[in-house]
Amino acid sequence: MIIGNGTLGQAGDFIDGYAVRTPVYTDPSLGIHRAVGARRGGGGWRLIRNALRALSKGHFQTRVLGDPQQHGGVLVITRSGEVVYRYLSEVAGDHPDTAEVVRALERLAGADAQ
Repeated sequence: MIIGNGTLGQAGDFIDGYAVRTPVYTDPSLGIHRAVGARRGGGGWRLIRNALRALSKGHFQTRVLGDPQQHGGVLVITRSGEVVYRYLSEVAGDHPDTAEVVRALERLAGADAQ
């Protein structure tokens, strides 16, 4: 599942634009973001470094949707509610290592299969 903080229309645009096949929810109140401890604002030199890295790879920011001060993260959670992987971005452009996320999902899928 994906949880964002934009409007319902923006969530729909995200689903359509990226052909998302997993459930997408939105919480403009940011209650869920606060509950998991997601950070807000700031960035300083790390934000600038991340922006330059993205630009060097040909990625350009377009319009901002949702709350631009709200940072995201990735949580892998079991059906019983146990968090088996947690990564909360410290600044914009701060993302978890994809291989770590995949390993957490594979461990979870392996446990569910048993």
